[in-house]
Amino acid sequence: RKTAAAVEEQKRSEVAASGGVDATGGDPSEGKMVQGEQLVAALQPESDEPVHVFRAQNPEIGSIKVQLSGYCPVTITHRQGLLLPGDPSNGNVLYKGKLYGFVSMEALLQFLKEPSKFLDGVLVAARQAPELINLLDLELFFPHNILRNLVSGLNSQDNSGIPQTTDADCQTPTHMVERFIDPKYDWNEWSLRRKALQLANLHSKQTHSSQTAQSHFRRETETQVYLPKAGVVQTATDRGTRPVKQLTFIRGLRGHPDQDMTVVKAEVNIQ
Repeated sequence: RKTAAAVEEQKRSEVAASGGVDATGGDPSEGKMVQGEQLVAALQPESDEPVHVFRAQNPEIGSIKVQLSGYCPVTITHRQGLLLPGDPSNGNVLYKGKLYGFVSMEALLQFLKEPSKFLDGVLVAARQAPELINLLDLELFFPHNILRNLVSGLNSQDNSGIPQTTDADCQTPTHMVERFIDPKYDWNEWSLRRKALQLANLHSKQTHSSQTAQSHFRRETETQVYLPKAGVVQTATDRGTRPVKQLTFIRGLRGHPDQDMTVVKAEVNIQ
């Protein structure tokens, strides 16, 4: 594990390598004087080396405007278009003749390592949120989305002061075709009165309805009953009767000529 002194020494070496502060020590906000050929080269648009500069120590950049309206490009890239103004005490980065401000020293060091990455990230954020184009002055990259050019033609007078007029017309079909046709529409007054009387007569009628298996809003009911019990009673005495069985027969149904039809009654006593 690295000690705190080793981590601090590593930070100082990174800042010194990027041209921000002296490697011998000191507060990062104090900065390092950048002069001569290095500053002149950084002021050129074709220069690819970013330089950490301060307005108080480098009067050559006093008249240069901070790009992106002073907002931090690292924050815009990493935090989905969040606009945070740069802190002047951290200094600025001069890259291709343009100045950029940063919200913290950590963001400034990240930009010194990969400036093109964060500038491309700003363009990506502007494509996702077009309102950033005019806020960050990205008119050079988005010439068709300049707000002042879009609203310049809304003035009713030109440079000569003469009001501008335009011809406008509209066209409508002669016969409008209705999309919705009510089949129950009736224009006859007497027919409407008849319908009104029919509706009024319904108030004195009763409505009968029945519920079936296919009806809506039906409800299910359940009933719980106790099953009947089987009971047996046994007594000590058996009693019964056997009545005489009476039988009746008709004799002579075959129709013999010498035999008459008679009724025969018999009693059968079954013991």
